Amino acid sequence: MPDTPATDWTRYYEKPFITAHVTRRITAHRIKKMVLAAGGLPDCPHIIELGGGNSSFCDRLLDPNSEWRQFYTVVDSNPRGTLLFWMKHPCSQIYKAVCADILTLDTASIEPADLVFSVGLVEHFPEEQTMIAIRRHFELAKPGGLVLITFPAPTFSYRLIRRAAEKLGIWRFPDERPIRLENAVALCSEHGEIIDARLNCAILLTQGIVLARKPL
Repeated sequence: MPDTPATDWTRYYEKPFITAHVTRRITAHRIKKMVLAAGGLPDCPHIIELGGGNSSFCDRLLDPNSEWRQFYTVVDSNPRGTLLFWMKHPCSQIYKAVCADILTLDTASIEPADLVFSVGLVEHFPEEQTMIAIRRHFELAKPGGLVLITFPAPTFSYRLIRRAAEKLGIWRFPDERPIRLENAVALCSEHGEIIDARLNCAILLTQGIVLARKPL
């Protein structure tokens, strides 16, 4: 049986999926709301986005009115994605892009963060590697820091829309493996305290969201 082809992330970063501009705005709003409900971030936060590429969330998550310096690090294995991030934020000490594979990443080489999150990353690995990817989020968080992970959930609307997109030949994520919310909660609970877990049904390609806190 042939291997499932990998998603072409270079193509995706250069030309996102047709609905991305809407779903990203909704997702960013949900992330901010959940983080604030959990107590928010300190005055001078460091945020790490795993699998962020050129990051659609950086400008939405950093507080433009903050009096404190904020730091944002993107970690992605796709060189085109990290290059596009640097092009948006040139010569900056606040923004950092690391081109590295999350599965083999030396977490000690990156300053721990107050919030480590990913949007649509962990479902692109086989199950055993998904477990490693989730563990990396917690390894990169400060003690007491927040970890937030989103992933597609196999709801009826997700399956229906994906099937239609595949038939039309416009589905661009062949290795995407939807994850049940309860399964993601179980994996995250091995590394931290679950604060919130919910389905984001405002996105028809339904996303699960798990928010956890790393132990002190």
